[in-house]
Amino acid sequence: MPDITTSLEEVARKHGVRLPAVVPLSKQERLRQLRWILDRKDVPHPIGSETARVYYERAASGVPFGIGSLSGQTVELGEYRNEQVYESLRLEDHLSWACLVADQQATKHAYACREYLLGEEMFEIGGATIPDYYLLNARIFQQTGWQLATVNMIIPAEVFFHCHSRKFFPVTTFMRPLETDYLPEPDVGHDVAGHVATFTIPQVAQVMNNHGLANDLIHREKELKLQTARSDHDIRRIHDEACELLLYAGRLYWFTVEFGLVMQNGTLKVFGAGILSSPGETRYSVTSPDSNRVLIDPRNDRDLLRLATTDYLISEYQKTYFVMKEFDALTTLTPQRILHIVHTAQRLPHHTWTELVPGDHVLNVGRAAMSANEKYYRYLAGQPLDECMQRTVERNLKMWSRSLEFADDELARAFMTALPPPPRGLFTDRISPIPCG
Repeated sequence: MPDITTSLEEVARKHGVRLPAVVPLSKQERLRQLRWILDRKDVPHPIGSETARVYYERAASGVPFGIGSLSGQTVELGEYRNEQVYESLRLEDHLSWACLVADQQATKHAYACREYLLGEEMFEIGGATIPDYYLLNARIFQQTGWQLATVNMIIPAEVFFHCHSRKFFPVTTFMRPLETDYLPEPDVGHDVAGHVATFTIPQVAQVMNNHGLANDLIHREKELKLQTARSDHDIRRIHDEACELLLYAGRLYWFTVEFGLVMQNGTLKVFGAGILSSPGETRYSVTSPDSNRVLIDPRNDRDLLRLATTDYLISEYQKTYFVMKEFDALTTLTPQRILHIVHTAQRLPHHTWTELVPGDHVLNVGRAAMSANEKYYRYLAGQPLDECMQRTVERNLKMWSRSLEFADDELARAFMTALPPPPRGLFTDRISPIPCG
């Protein structure tokens, strides 16, 4: 049987990590640091003495961290609530963090935007051990007004964005297995080493909060409609429509906060946490000839609609990345605009993650690039479709089975007019395409 310590030393050496350094601080030392953090007043959001006292006593008494308690807000997580029991983390967990962070640092310093790198310095993300959430939560709150809320799995969009509306960010306590670069589900390496530094980019933090407020608007719309529902069918339809709107709002979030790029001094830089949590995808998103890269302006409704109508997969690197010229444009993405865009997206045909669409400002045509109609030709020819293509074709055909008009919606009409007419072989006598003019 191989010696475990020797195996771990080999893994550490491979990633430039010293195994003896992968030792968490003692509880006494962590409490000493926490006391120093809580006493700071030279921060944007200083913590009141009574709040600090209660917070410190909870940490000192051994209560596991669950939901931040430094503001007057809280969130109800129900079955998704979790806790970080710091002492239960294994050496393998800390080493997996140390190796991932070491690999991330190499790609982040080459490809991440400058604001993100400053945020990592502020929160001391580059350590050799997983952060204690009591300490990390206090630092985040002092600098940004946001806090952490621990969860046990991927949570529904409605819960995720409701947390955002109250400036809580859901974080897991699970660390990916050793030497795992990309993980489709969230873990500490994604939530903390990927996301936390983005809170220090004011425009990104604001749009995250705005997504939460948009979620609350969608929920309020749903509740109002349910008050007049007359049947179980109506109730199901209202719930399904709200879930659909949240899906489209989630795409706006995905292609910006999670997988967004920005231009800085004429160079592509990454700020999306989903990209930066994977060293491999960080490099790929900027340099790979395989991916499409499209320039967008969040102030332009057409570009936001392009994001909301684009489906994707989470199981591999993205096929299309969207690039902004500057962060300030994000601040125009208000809750009301998000709501308007997702309602419009509900009435339009959607695109797959490989497509380039008429009207796109294309920076790079990837090797996997497709035209807007290729998915239909593949469908008609009986060729295999990936899950993204299959979902998109089925959704669009179902939508086209209804007679929809866009006379009352200039944005939807303009977006439709720019698209090529779909192949006529798609339609039967009972299914006709949406008019494109």
